[in-house]
This record gives sequence, C-alpha cells and structure tokens, in this order.
Amino acid sequence: MVDNDILDGLKNALILVVEDDNDLRLAIERPLKRRCKALYSASSGKEGLKLFREKRPHIVITDINLPELSGLDMAKEIRALSSEVAIIIITAFGNEENLIRSYNIGACSLLKKPIDLDELFMILLSNAKKTLDKGFIEINEEFSYNPENQTLYHQGKSVELTKKETKILDLLIKSKGNPVPYDEFQSRIWGTTPMTLDALRMHINSIRKKSFQEIVKNFSGVGYRFCRTLSD
Repeated sequence: MVDNDILDGLKNALILVVEDDNDLRLAIERPLKRRCKALYSASSGKEGLKLFREKRPHIVITDINLPELSGLDMAKEIRALSSEVAIIIITAFGNEENLIRSYNIGACSLLKKPIDLDELFMILLSNAKKTLDKGFIEINEEFSYNPENQTLYHQGKSVELTKKETKILDLLIKSKGNPVPYDEFQSRIWGTTPMTLDALRMHINSIRKKSFQEIVKNFSGVGYRFCRTLSD
C-alpha cells in the first residue's frame, strides 16, 4: 500500500469518484478522504456530471458501466466543460472499443478491474501535480481560484459571486499582485457605463465578505490589488 505520507501530495486536489459498486467506491475513498482537499462521490453518471458542474474537481475517477449515463458518455461531457481535468477510467472490460473511446476523450489512464489501488494512487499523484501546476491558484489554506471557469472555492466548495464580482476578482487575480488602477476597472468591467468609486468599493467589500478581508488591498488614489496569503 502506498505510504500515507506520499498521499500528502494530494492535499490540494479536488477529486470526484463515480462508481456504482459501493465496496470498490469505499475502497478508493477511504485512503483519500483525509488526504485530498475535497472528495466527492457519485453512484451514477448523471449524478457524477451534476457534481462535476457544481464542484469542478481537478481529477475524475469513473467506472464505464454506470446507471443513467455511462462513464464514457459522462467523461465526454466533462471534457467538453474542461480541457484541464484529469480523467481516470476504470472498467471490467478492457476491450479495444473502450480503449479508443477513452483515448478520444482524453483520459489519462484506463485501469482494468480488479484495480491495483497502489497503481491508481500513483496515477492520482502524477496527475494531481500536472493539473494543479497548470490549473488552480491557491490563495490561502482555505481559498483557491480556478481561472478556467472563473470560480472561487472555499475548502472545495464554490463561492457564489455575482457576475460583476467574478469579473472584478478575475481581473485582480490575473494582474498577479500588481495594482489595478481605477480606469482599468472602468474600461475592463464597466465598459461604456460610467463607474463610480462607491460602486467599485461596494463590489470589493462584497468579495471580501464572501471570502476574507485581506484578499483585496486598497491603494489610495490608485486602485486595488489581489493578495495571496498562503504561508510557506
């Protein structure tokens, strides 16, 4: 069995497990539950797709033969929603058709049942590093941001922001800590509609209330900047 300390490499990963075999699903979940940032599980393809849309995990582990929607059909829809997510397919039938469909979907691995959990965990570790390196931005120990879908997460759960708050936060984060001047908020967010400093301040304060105070700092007379507070 992979050493638990090695599984610490998954500590920032959001993982979705879709498997209708309860025993196998639990066998996969148990060692991961306390090692990844958040673990979601589903027993059908339809439920798995719904969870993906809501939670946007980094990695999806799915069986092929699932009720309501097959694992491959679910994975195809997930891939259409995200080019970055790592998809791991598990199946009792490693035939050529499954291999071709998994490849066409962009699955990173196809494992035949009975699966070797050590092999699965090593694949998870490898893909977590690749996906996290090019995907999520860790803001602090509790908050992260996915620039692909412009979503803020608190301990793995999406934070509901208004459309304007989402645009403001995305602009601040993509400025990489550099101050964003007021006139850039005007041109990039408000466009031709006049912006007041009170309106901008109201949206900034709302973002702070939904996350934490230090996420955005004010530069008096200049604008605002995004601040990461992740400890080393």
